[in-house]
Amino acid sequence: MNTTVDTEESYIENFRMSLGAHLEELRRRVVFSIIAIVLSFILCWFFKTQILDVAKRPHKIAMAKASLSQELQVLSYQEGFYSYMKLCFITSIFLAYPFIIYQIWQFVSAGLYKKEQRYVLLFLPVSYVAFVVGGIFGYYLLIPFGLQFLIGILGPGIQPIITMQEYVSFVFMLTVALGLVFQLPLVMLLLSKIGIITPNKFIAWRKYAILAIFIIAAVVTPPDPFTQVMTAIPMIILYELGILIARPTKKGFIFLGSIVGGGLIALAGTYFYLTHESGSISLLNTHGEINILYPGSTEWKKSPNKTYLQNGTTLKTDAGGKTAFATKNGVEVTLDSNTEVCVIDPWKLQLKSGQILVSVKDTKKSDISLEVDTKNGRIRTNKGTLNIHAKDFLTIVTAIKGEATLLLEGEEKKLLEGRQYKMTIGGEPADIGTIINWSEGVLTKP
Repeated sequence: MNTTVDTEESYIENFRMSLGAHLEELRRRVVFSIIAIVLSFILCWFFKTQILDVAKRPHKIAMAKASLSQELQVLSYQEGFYSYMKLCFITSIFLAYPFIIYQIWQFVSAGLYKKEQRYVLLFLPVSYVAFVVGGIFGYYLLIPFGLQFLIGILGPGIQPIITMQEYVSFVFMLTVALGLVFQLPLVMLLLSKIGIITPNKFIAWRKYAILAIFIIAAVVTPPDPFTQVMTAIPMIILYELGILIARPTKKGFIFLGSIVGGGLIALAGTYFYLTHESGSISLLNTHGEINILYPGSTEWKKSPNKTYLQNGTTLKTDAGGKTAFATKNGVEVTLDSNTEVCVIDPWKLQLKSGQILVSVKDTKKSDISLEVDTKNGRIRTNKGTLNIHAKDFLTIVTAIKGEATLLLEGEEKKLLEGRQYKMTIGGEPADIGTIINWSEGVLTKP
């Protein structure tokens, strides 16, 4: 056994390269890697808009849940260009990663024993898989949940301005960071097999590792505790997994299982909270043509059959169109044909024209009411079903079930169940032109 090791050491010593040769080999591998990245970047540039659409998915989910605009903003002419450059560069790193790993292998393999080469050769393909899994974890779980948390704490009445540059930096920093973090068990296994660090050392360093993990999570994530914990928990699990695969024990399996179980429970609770948050508005069945005007936009767009409505969105039905939407706080609104409604928020609507049927379930909160603004007054109700027909100078309100409060020219009127009220402001409409012509005629008489 010792003879074999000595022979292998003598072989490596005889073929050991000088410092200049090492630097030349390193330069060559770096050049090859840069070429691969440049070629991948050129390819990504041709598909930059498609890549951005994929990258925007977590943002769209978070903003749709909060009923906010899903569009990214740019604050200068050059910001879009630089953002696309960054987007394509980081995507090219993902594409060229296997080739870069191969170049690293070619550089370090010459100085390793055959046993070490076997470990590293097994490590490289698994490393790429772990890198991709880490990126997928961030893309589908951490980033959407983190964005929903950050947007959710803003509260109502705040319209965030999310720039393209900030979003691209945020998403890909987390994605790349998580891809690297998921290498942790493999690195620990490799160091253990080579003999640099023993599994007992990893166990002894556990408390320091957890502290370092939270520090790293705080650096790579936004300054909020939710995202930091969401990043730190997988890292702790990965650290324990690295100890387990370096030295498999029954106690290690039980300890890791308890951590994974607790993490899954916390993740399920977070998912339930974020996906069942009240106030989300979803468009239901539609018939005919339904148009949507998003806040800040002047262009009407055709609505899909089902979508989430953000605050400030306006819906308009044509002569043969009908639709309905519901909120998770128990409000359902049906739009008749030739109707235009602005959804200010889940508790406030502006009926500009047409007819709607409003159904409000018992919210069990007497201080919260649905408000419907019209040109001729405001209607409030916290339980029941109302039919509201708004015209230019007349709004007809019918209390089908329950009751409502009508606010008209500073006065409140109670509308009881089974009753109807016609709301007008300032009396009946008049032909102002005729009055003006008459008055002019009187004043010009001698």
